[in-house]
Amino acid sequence: MFRIGRAYTRPQIHSLVGGSLRSYLPHVRGQVVAACLRLDTNPAAPAVILPGRGPGIEAAADLLISQTTSVPTFLKRAPCAWEYVGEFLPARWSRDPAEIKLNAQRSGRSDISMVIHMKRAS
Repeated sequence: MFRIGRAYTRPQIHSLVGGSLRSYLPHVRGQVVAACLRLDTNPAAPAVILPGRGPGIEAAADLLISQTTSVPTFLKRAPCAWEYVGEFLPARWSRDPAEIKLNAQRSGRSDISMVIHMKRAS
């Protein structure tokens, strides 16, 4: 479906997997169908995802950590250019304030709701 290292637009990603054109974790019928991550907000992506705060953002993160299937994962490299980096799935997640604080310091963000550690699907 996607090729490692190739850049896709959000409409191209949407046409293949569905879900929102804007959400960082587009989902369909209760399943996250892709992870579209910006390195300015997720500097350790794709290994670590740092969801922000807000009902939609946190709900999408909760969907991701509840599923056992991998998602095609993309990193934003330029406007309208999302590089496919492979299939990843949640390995573990944490809402521990100490882990959130550490990742907030590393990322320069103050709005992190949890830390999701991802692993490459085999």
